[in-house]
Amino acid sequence: MRIYSNQSRLFCIDFLKAVSIVAIVSSNSIFVPLSTYKIHADFLETLFTPLRFCIPVFFTVSFFLLGRQLDNQGNQKKSKLLFQHLQHVFILTLFWFAIATVFKFTSGSSIIEICTSIYQGTIFPDSYYLLVILQLFPVCFILRRWLRSDYSVLILIVLQWLIFFGIYISLTGSSTQGIVEVLKNLNRPLIIYWLVYIALGIFIYRQFHLITSISKGIELPTKVFLLCLMSIIFMFDYQWLIKITNGTMQPFDYATISCILSAIAMFLCFASIRETHLSISGEFFVKLLSKYSLGIFCINGILSQVFFSVGTKLFYQASFSLIEILAIKLISWIVLLILSLSLSVLLARCGLKRMVC
Repeated sequence: MRIYSNQSRLFCIDFLKAVSIVAIVSSNSIFVPLSTYKIHADFLETLFTPLRFCIPVFFTVSFFLLGRQLDNQGNQKKSKLLFQHLQHVFILTLFWFAIATVFKFTSGSSIIEICTSIYQGTIFPDSYYLLVILQLFPVCFILRRWLRSDYSVLILIVLQWLIFFGIYISLTGSSTQGIVEVLKNLNRPLIIYWLVYIALGIFIYRQFHLITSISKGIELPTKVFLLCLMSIIFMFDYQWLIKITNGTMQPFDYATISCILSAIAMFLCFASIRETHLSISGEFFVKLLSKYSLGIFCINGILSQVFFSVGTKLFYQASFSLIEILAIKLISWIVLLILSLSLSVLLARCGLKRMVC
């Protein structure tokens, strides 16, 4: 997701942003109540669990681009750059949260419910991303010198694993349920789930030529195997988290080692991709999705709530088979993506380019 400008584009970054935004739209693309397909819900969630790579990749790409821009800054003050980024993200957050708040208010939500959803980053699906970025940018700025060392990524991976391990202990221990309740109330905007992606993004930027060379040396069948293995690990983690959380994964659904591995795997598989590997139309579509990924991210979350509200009223008594609910998801996925992209382009042409690009 592009929340600040970068001078020269890398197609592999555009590609990762494009596939990630397509994946994230998928998670919001069922507009009928859970009761209409409850017997198929676990299978459906497990089937699409591998697409959870999208949020880890977004965070990694964000700090890849930030590390790149800090290097391009030269002798200019880094504090000014940080302030510009924070100002931009803060305005973005106010803009999209305000629109989501209006929808919540008109749909009957109370002021307390709206304030709680803003605080928890659930005012629209995945809105916590903006809140986390607002916290991670200052951390990145403070640690920027230390993050230039190659061992920093190993230290933060170990630290992140220890944090996750502590969460797992809290989830499985009866004496630590108070900690679990605190984490649930704070929800996912708490930065302890995402610290590793600062170091990972900057490390990948600094070692990008090496990673690109490694990616070029990996044969296509090996890449396919790596992506399949990543998908299997995601599914295993999902089932395990369902078990230890008694079916209520949030806000722990991204507190897994598989999320970290997925970001690494995606860069290893796609760092070497070039425009020439796709058709002209494929290249155009990738760049278009990448350019408007921020707008699609926010608009699809808000639109999905509108459609879900309508779908709940229309289909609350329905019962869908597995084939039917799969068809509903796939069609809704395509429609939501096209609408979100179209509205992003429209807003950009109306003078709101910085809200969607």
